[in-house]
Amino acid sequence: MRAATTRSRILSGLAGLALVTLVPLPQALAQDAAPTPDNAQEIDRYCTNISDKAADARHAMQTRELEQLRSDIDSRIEELEDKRKEYEVWLKRRDDFAEKAKDSLVEIISKMRPDAAAAQMALMGDEAAAALLLKLNPRVSSVILNEMPAEKSSRLARVVIGSGAIKTKERTAQ
Repeated sequence: MRAATTRSRILSGLAGLALVTLVPLPQALAQDAAPTPDNAQEIDRYCTNISDKAADARHAMQTRELEQLRSDIDSRIEELEDKRKEYEVWLKRRDDFAEKAKDSLVEIISKMRPDAAAAQMALMGDEAAAALLLKLNPRVSSVILNEMPAEKSSRLARVVIGSGAIKTKERTAQ
């Protein structure tokens, strides 16, 4: 029994010692956490020194990103310019072809019999037929208009003189 009491005394003594040592510890931590004036100045100097370096690094990174974006934009502009040139060439070829086709069509219609030409032109849109009539010899145009149905020839005449819009009231009245 004596060993048990000795053991309990040792344990209670250690517990008391531990309690005494732990109590001043939070006070010591509180003292270390409170900055001293020298410590606060050192912290301010550190933050000031590091902020310049951080700003420089951030500026350098943004400059690199902007240069990369500028090079991307420049390459896209070059691609668009190449496409624009390609489309201009294609458009010129198409316009040349359309002009040759118009001239060929004018020649074909001028050599057709007037009744056949009138039948073909009656099936065309008003603006296309009026454009062909303007390119034809006036003598040939008048014969073709004479062979067309009266309604179509009057619409073409209106388009030719510039009043291509036929009002719906006029259509219903006829």
